Amino acid sequence: MFRQNWVRSIRPYVLPALGLKLLLVVFLTILYFRGEFIGDRTTFHKAGITLWEYAQAEPLAYLRLLWFNELESEQLRQDLPFTAYHTYSNSFYFIKLISALNFISAGDYFLNNLYLALFSFWGSAYLVAMLARQFAGCKPVAAIAFVFFPTVLFWSVGLLKDPVMYGSMCWLVAMAIALAHKQTVGPWQLFLLPLQVYLFLKIKMFYAAVLLPLLLVYVLIKRLQVNIKWLRQIERQISLLIILVVVVMLLIVLRIKYFDIDFLLYNVIYSYEGILPRSLDDPHISFTNLQPTLQSLIVNYPKATLSSIYRPFIGESWKPLYVASALENLLLLFLTILSIASAFRKKASIKIELLYVVFLVFILVMAGVTGLSTPNFGTLSRYRIVYLPFLVFLLLQNVYAQRLLRCLRLP
Repeated sequence: MFRQNWVRSIRPYVLPALGLKLLLVVFLTILYFRGEFIGDRTTFHKAGITLWEYAQAEPLAYLRLLWFNELESEQLRQDLPFTAYHTYSNSFYFIKLISALNFISAGDYFLNNLYLALFSFWGSAYLVAMLARQFAGCKPVAAIAFVFFPTVLFWSVGLLKDPVMYGSMCWLVAMAIALAHKQTVGPWQLFLLPLQVYLFLKIKMFYAAVLLPLLLVYVLIKRLQVNIKWLRQIERQISLLIILVVVVMLLIVLRIKYFDIDFLLYNVIYSYEGILPRSLDDPHISFTNLQPTLQSLIVNYPKATLSSIYRPFIGESWKPLYVASALENLLLLFLTILSIASAFRKKASIKIELLYVVFLVFILVMAGVTGLSTPNFGTLSRYRIVYLPFLVFLLLQNVYAQRLLRCLRLP
């Protein structure tokens, strides 16, 4: 990786980022062996070990399970979690990934954490490099947003689905930028493209269903504008983006059963009601008469979006995770105020990029959806890794934030 040209372009940020990732991996490993992690990380690790041991005892049955989701026995079903709907479960798919990774790591918890951390870093660093190459002066902004921001840094490490999702998502956004602007794309990257799309879909299908159409339409418009003069105005590009994305999303909803509108609404409410009882003793998002109807979700959408981004506030809870989230949210609020002030300052000149509009649409959709489906702020702090780096990237574009960054003299 270090020999590639795109890595050399962001070299000042690579070693510090890798160092922080390694420290987090060591920290999480120590916590695990001290027995202080009882949750998804432990569940995935133990299940991965169980399936890896099964693979050594029954290699052919393991391969059938890996490729065709065939559970050989009822005992195996009982030994593994998430088998109720294992054909569709992204958690069960992740367990299969961990079991395969165990053939390289020999089931070592530290090494599995390290490999996933490196994968997420690879994708996010590639995105930083592509943004820096295409948009002058945004290298430090991209590095802060996609690599060093606290939520991103913490939740892109660990034996969880999130580092895999984050690495593949960032890599795909970077590839979209490269394809849209006719940057050099090697055969190895083209080979990885369908694999990354498949991985993103399997780990977070609904996230992918929102982002991939946006990226596809973005690439299409940027390539068409080279030969179609009418498309060179940003207002027309934005209009066409919205029209095409709406058409694509309608086709997805109408043609793919997993995205049936009633099914989606039901799952949002099912997730909210499943998490809510465990959240009542802590600060959480509460809604008035939330129902699995489009009208109910639209009415509650603004509150869900704002709560997802800016809550918990300082003082809502003094538990360490809530305090850390509140401090981060205070920073987000400060950056938002700076952005609004910058937009309304005298002689303000705002240059709109189509990619930034893509980011904004994605942020608004995902912030609302995560807020509606996840009332618990502890869980939400992890889930919002899907949109938060894009938000931070946009908020750091304003004049006042740029002045503050120049004072830091970042490379």
